[in-house]
Amino acid sequence: MILARHSRRANIVKIGGRQFVTKGLAHSFWNDAFHDSMSLSWPQFFLAFAVYFLVINGVFATLFWLGGDCVANARPNSYADMFYFSIETLATVGYGDMHPRNDYGHLITTLEIFTGMSTLAVYTGLIFARFARPRAKVMFANAMTAGRHDGKDMLMVRLANARRSSVTEAQAEIWMLYSDATSENVRFRRFRQLDLVQRRNPIFAFSWTLFHAIDEKSPLFGLGPEDLEAMDAYFVVIFEGLDDASGQKVHVRNSYGPLDLRFGHVYSDILTQTESGIPQLDYGMIHETEPQGEEQPSDEAEFG
Repeated sequence: MILARHSRRANIVKIGGRQFVTKGLAHSFWNDAFHDSMSLSWPQFFLAFAVYFLVINGVFATLFWLGGDCVANARPNSYADMFYFSIETLATVGYGDMHPRNDYGHLITTLEIFTGMSTLAVYTGLIFARFARPRAKVMFANAMTAGRHDGKDMLMVRLANARRSSVTEAQAEIWMLYSDATSENVRFRRFRQLDLVQRRNPIFAFSWTLFHAIDEKSPLFGLGPEDLEAMDAYFVVIFEGLDDASGQKVHVRNSYGPLDLRFGHVYSDILTQTESGIPQLDYGMIHETEPQGEEQPSDEAEFG
């Protein structure tokens, strides 16, 4: 019961740049070891493996040490020799200087070899799964903009392909998450998909700006920065497509809060030409925005 209560402690979960506190959910590494292993960063993954490697060798070294003179050519009562012999056995190296002397030593060696082979198979599979997992290398502008485009109020999100290969049949969605009160005056979290002027891109090679028209049909119509903050509005951009290099589907998402929306701004042009007339794309300017002018709404304006 103590372990069960401990496993239900509050946890901080980070989703799309926001932090949530979760309580009441029992969690154990062994219940979802594969997902937890895949969720770790590469440094965390190898650090976890290194800790496991040291612990498991320490366990078997202790078993050898408790067996007395069970390893030939090892120094008497030398835990260090038992530890190094355990490493050689677990890795199936077998230099030949030390070897099991009796049945007890052979038994522990057999258990350790089985453990080492199983560990190697598991970690080889995990490393392959992590390397083979398709990933989209897409850059998102660190802010959305809201301004005039083609004579209409638009919500805009810019993204760019950070790989040399293109993405075929790219698709994008923008979802608005916000809190609203029901007829019973209960706060409820709602999800609205924003209509895009063009949500499909046949060949996503360089940059792509998503446009959502802010008209009477838009949930953003008539809203300003303070309204979005009061609604706890939150925008999620979802991208997917077929990576030409790997031939696999790739998915990626990014999120924006109310403070990440710049009213009366548009993205700076990142496409120029070299002196020889070759188009040039400056990825370093993907986050740059600029005000549209005095006739455009200010940061305190609203849509509609």
